[in-house]
Amino acid sequence: MRPAILAPGLQPPWSGFLSDPLPGDHLLQLYRDDGRLVDVVSLFAGAGLLEGDAVVLVATPPHVDAVTRRLAAAGFDVDAVRRWGQLWVFDAATLLSRFLRNGLLDAEAFDAIVGRTLDEARAAARRRRVRVFGEMVDLLWKQNLEATRQLEELWNKTVEARSVSLLCSYHLEPEAGSPESFPLSLHQAHSRHIPLEAPA
Repeated sequence: MRPAILAPGLQPPWSGFLSDPLPGDHLLQLYRDDGRLVDVVSLFAGAGLLEGDAVVLVATPPHVDAVTRRLAAAGFDVDAVRRWGQLWVFDAATLLSRFLRNGLLDAEAFDAIVGRTLDEARAAARRRRVRVFGEMVDLLWKQNLEATRQLEELWNKTVEARSVSLLCSYHLEPEAGSPESFPLSLHQAHSRHIPLEAPA
């Protein structure tokens, strides 16, 4: 029996962008509520697992825990797909620290570390397609906007070169900030934008 993927109140086209992204897609999700993020990432990752894609989560431990619990509740054997090399999990802060030094990005280190990881995920899972959820930019943007822009540019080069699908998320404080106040340069770094509150 195939696991059930519950759409998180998202109607087309947003649900389609998440469940069946194109190779080279770079999706943006702004969110205020963690539950909303878990809904979106669980759909993105779960649909990928069902399609046989390699799925890479570069996220904070609480979000990894919430997403993997959601996937398990939907019927996935999370431990098994990790053993098989179809699901890869990385701590966002730890990975970021490997190529961010004194507030500056090391582009060569990023390409070596992230590029190698994506290639290994594709090879280990014997998959043509790889989809990635990443939170490193969210950890960085409020302290170092310029480095965040550079990181998005590096991701865009990687997405194009390796034909992966990437979903990025940025947290907006509930009591402050609006989608309109989000930096335009970061909006423009993405190919598709999932609405903050998509229609149910």
